[in-house]
Amino acid sequence: MKHLLAVALLGVVLSGCHTMGEGDPAQPHPGLLPPGLRSAGLALHHLNIASGLYVRRAEADDGLVLPRQQALAGLGIRGDSLTWLGHSSVLLRLGGVTILTDPVLAGGFSLESPLPHRHAAPPLGLDDLPPIDIVVISHGDYDHLHTPSLKAIADRFPKARILLPDGLEKYGEEAGFAAVDHPLVGGTVVAGRARLTALEAVHGTRRNLLAKLDGDAYSWDIRVAGRSVLFVGDSAHDGAVFGEIGRSRGPYDLALVPIGAFEPSPLVADMHSTPEDAALILAELRAKLGIGIHWGTFALSPEPLRAPADRFLAASDGHRRARVLRIGETLALGR
Repeated sequence: MKHLLAVALLGVVLSGCHTMGEGDPAQPHPGLLPPGLRSAGLALHHLNIASGLYVRRAEADDGLVLPRQQALAGLGIRGDSLTWLGHSSVLLRLGGVTILTDPVLAGGFSLESPLPHRHAAPPLGLDDLPPIDIVVISHGDYDHLHTPSLKAIADRFPKARILLPDGLEKYGEEAGFAAVDHPLVGGTVVAGRARLTALEAVHGTRRNLLAKLDGDAYSWDIRVAGRSVLFVGDSAHDGAVFGEIGRSRGPYDLALVPIGAFEPSPLVADMHSTPEDAALILAELRAKLGIGIHWGTFALSPEPLRAPADRFLAASDGHRRARVLRIGETLALGR
């Protein structure tokens, strides 16, 4: 009953956006509710997330997650590859360097890093992964910077290096990583054969239960053995930002772009991309291949579970430029 009431109240709040034009000066971003209504709407939205109201397990059962034995077999692929572990967690194996992005792999409840409900259990865990050389964190939201996972990685792979946005370095240090890098935007870290450069993202860290902005978010330009990758862990679309990245650093061989959690748009349009926005980002980056991430894993929003994937592929000319994977699936990267 409380869940239904929260949904009803959220609908009332969101109905306020129909009376507000895009040019309304009270709105900081086109399509957003004015600040007062937005604060109320976000509070109800977060209640729905915390209560598990957005969980879609029946839809997840329809082929979203790769069976465990197939997922394990994929990890045996030789050569450059990527494995989608769910949400923004991606295992990149490039030129003999193994990079793990925004890992959320350790189980159990954590007051320090509370997680949203999952739509389905992942087929792979930390114990299944090869040795990790580099961990890359896009920002400090709980579903991207998961301290139990970081501590488990630092313990299992003591030689691993972690890169975080400036101001979040304490989480790498407290997790036990021997090497912690936190460059400013534009800064480059050389880690063995890899070069990683911190770039802008249209997002921020909200590592608190009130979702107040308290830190930065980055995209990461990753270069290994002649291959170029842009990891965008979470971001809204801004043509000026991604157009400049594409002009100055593109074209990219691969881009990892967020496609989910875009509803309710009057509340989150300034922090999350729609699938169509993600397709625009691929075009602006001049990416040869784009993989849709940040969808299908955590119950963060009310859109149908497959909507991000279907709309992303449709907006990106099907499978020619864009791909979506099943959770646990590995994709071999050709030259």
